[in-house]
Amino acid sequence: MKADNRTPAAILAGGILLAGLVPLVLYPVWFGTGGNAGELGAVAFRATSVFEQWMLLLTAVAVKPAYILITTLLVIWLWRQQAPDLVALRRGLIAFWLGENACTINFLLYQGNCELWEYLHNFGMVVSFSFITYALLEGLDRRLLKYSAAQDRCAALSLCRACIKYEDVPCGLRRAFNVFIPATMVLALMPFCARIENVAYDTSVIGRIQHFMQSIPRQLFELRYCPVLALALLGAAWFVLVFKKPDPVPLAKALFAAGLGPLGFGMMRLFLFAAYRDDLAWFMAWEELTEFLFIVAVAFVLFIFRQSLLPRRAVA
Repeated sequence: MKADNRTPAAILAGGILLAGLVPLVLYPVWFGTGGNAGELGAVAFRATSVFEQWMLLLTAVAVKPAYILITTLLVIWLWRQQAPDLVALRRGLIAFWLGENACTINFLLYQGNCELWEYLHNFGMVVSFSFITYALLEGLDRRLLKYSAAQDRCAALSLCRACIKYEDVPCGLRRAFNVFIPATMVLALMPFCARIENVAYDTSVIGRIQHFMQSIPRQLFELRYCPVLALALLGAAWFVLVFKKPDPVPLAKALFAAGLGPLGFGMMRLFLFAAYRDDLAWFMAWEELTEFLFIVAVAFVLFIFRQSLLPRRAVA
């Protein structure tokens, strides 16, 4: 059973790392579309309201350091835990920590205009989304639904009436995901309909000129590459779930979580850019605020259920 737990997570980690190398190869091509930060100097100045300026300052000097600190403490708290869902959560938080520190370096050294550091930030978010989704699926499975535990009664038995664990019948949950995964793939087509165009301008933030941009290479990663990657991984998850015998769920679950990572990140950026295309100050402020709320929510759930999720003595 332990090997079964580790193999899907290893496939998830290896696949994500391999997928992350592709954009590094493609970026020189994407720069040829006119997306090089050095070639996109702002030709216009847009005023930013005083409230937005102070909100940006607050998120930079208070909100971001706060959630990075909380993430650090959560990683330390989870370091010795060996349960599959907590291991995946720890890895997701580490990826989040690395990505957000790459973002910090980008803004401290390059005012947010270095494409490489921005990519490392974005890729860290994708990896984080995938691992934390896997942690959520593992936690729901092993702690609530009891689907994977052969000796335990599945929580969906009252809905299915008959269970694949005891009889030769189709699994209701598996059949539901046979439909849910293709439906998710349809949603992954949404970013392809979004227009890609460079947005760049200068503004003043607390008396200092700041260059804001959402470049073409960034949008190609967020609105094209991430959906393609999501479709490939979700399609693989569906194929495994339908055709792999026996017990396709562990691998399909890992592939499904891996696909939801780039899909979730791409959809988040799609919404923020669509809403704040003409005011990137709010784009940045709301991204930081949602990341803060996300980390606080993770910490809150772990604290509330700490007695069962985080025993004092972790299993070696």
